[in-house]
This record gives sequence, structure tokens and C-alpha cells, in this order.
Amino acid sequence: MKTLPDITKNLIEAIENNELKLPTQPEVAVRIRECAEDPNVTPLKLAKVISHDPVLTARFIQIANSPTSRGVVAIESLPNVISRLGVPFVSNLATGLAMEQIFQATNETIDQLMYEAWSSSTYVAAYAHVLAKRFSTIPSEIASLAGLMHQIGVLPILVYAQDNDMLIEDKQLLLALIKEYHPKIGGAILHSWEFPREISSLPTQLYLPTPEDANKPQLIDVVQVALFKTQALKKNFIEMEMLYPALHKQLNLDDESPLENDAFKNDLQESVRFYCQLS
Repeated sequence: MKTLPDITKNLIEAIENNELKLPTQPEVAVRIRECAEDPNVTPLKLAKVISHDPVLTARFIQIANSPTSRGVVAIESLPNVISRLGVPFVSNLATGLAMEQIFQATNETIDQLMYEAWSSSTYVAAYAHVLAKRFSTIPSEIASLAGLMHQIGVLPILVYAQDNDMLIEDKQLLLALIKEYHPKIGGAILHSWEFPREISSLPTQLYLPTPEDANKPQLIDVVQVALFKTQALKKNFIEMEMLYPALHKQLNLDDESPLENDAFKNDLQESVRFYCQLS
């Protein structure tokens, strides 16, 4: 019978040797991304791809008609949903909605940890969306996608733990393993899914200081600030110190005035309401 140290050792060795089973990207998300990258894509073409997944179709229509997205007239057709939200936004949102479906488990403890990881990621996505929109030239839909994906490395560790009761029973050890190893695993997952390097490299760089001479905000700056400001991971996932990336310098966060004005707060409130629909 395996002991807890044996189980932990096997997990760490699997991670270090790149032998840990990684999740595959949901096929529907792959097809949507490929279609959206076609320079000749139209809302109708993209709608045909999405419509193969009835659950995803229903979620898009629901979100498009939510208080944070809807216009004067309710939308019931998928092409009109895409026209309203935009192809890039729909493509990245589809990835997020597909990710939501794999952050689920049969064990109650693991399911709760998966929910916490996914829920906190939606808050980071919401904050990153507004920061990118107001304070950088980075497309806001890319920033929010990076926020949603930054904890994807938690998933394989929790899946492994689900098959090892002793690891579930020692929650503090499990959380310590997540804190130590999820960035490396997350980078490997996003690389295998062929995400752009600025996103696939983000999990491993997110908790490192950015270069002192950096003055133009990069994607990692936006997500770092979003992560710090939301304190999304403080429930034992990670203790994060101020990293002072380029965006901190631009915003002069010592007085935090840019983040305290009513316009920013209103945008953030709307963004949080929108992305919380994903959790």
C-alpha cells in the first residue's frame, strides 16, 4: 500500500519528468479558435461552428442578453450574438466557457478547490479586461483570456489528487503542491494547446518581477496587477508580494488614484458581473 510520501514523490517526479497527464483542449474550443483566425471569417461562419455545441450556444445567447451585454432588443440568433460581441471576443470567451466545463470533479473536496480556482480566475479576467482597456494597447479580450488561463496548471494536480485519498485528506500538503508546481504545469498545458507565447509563458513568469527598465505595459503586467488587486489567490494558493511591473509605474499605484475614480469602478463592476457568469 502506498504511503502519503510515496504518492507525493510520484506526483513530483511525474511533474519534473513531464509525465503528468495534461488535459486536452476541448475540441469545440479548438474549432472555434481556428475559425476565428480565418481572415475571411463572418459571424455566420463562426455561428455554424459554435452551433455544433448546443450547451455553448445557449450560454452565448444567455450572456449576450445579460444586463451587462444586452442592447435595446433581445437577441435570439447566434450570428447576431457574434455581431454584438465581436468575433475576437466570442472566440476567447468560447475558450473560457469550455474551460469551465473541465473544472469539475466527482470528489467534493476536489470539486470545491476546482471551483475556487476557476472562480478566482474569472475575477482576475474581469480586472485584467478593464486594465487593458483603459491603460494599455493590449486587446482587452486577450487580457481577460490570459486571466482565465493563468491557473490552468491547478487542474492536473487536482485530478491526480482525486485518485489518491490520502492526498485529499492532507489539504495543506495538497495546497503546497499546487502553489509550488501549478505555474510550470500551466505553461506546459498552454504550450501544448498552441496558445500564443505571450499567454503560454505567462503562468511561469507571472510571479516573477518584471525588468526594472520595462516602461510599456505588457500582457504580463496587466495580469500581475489584476492578480494582486483582486487578491484572488490568497486562500492558500499563493502569497503574492507587490511586483511593481510597468503598469504599476504607469498607474502610480502608491496613491492608486487611477483605480479609484468612478469611471474605472463602474467599468470594473460591469466587467465583474459579466465574467462572474462564467463561474
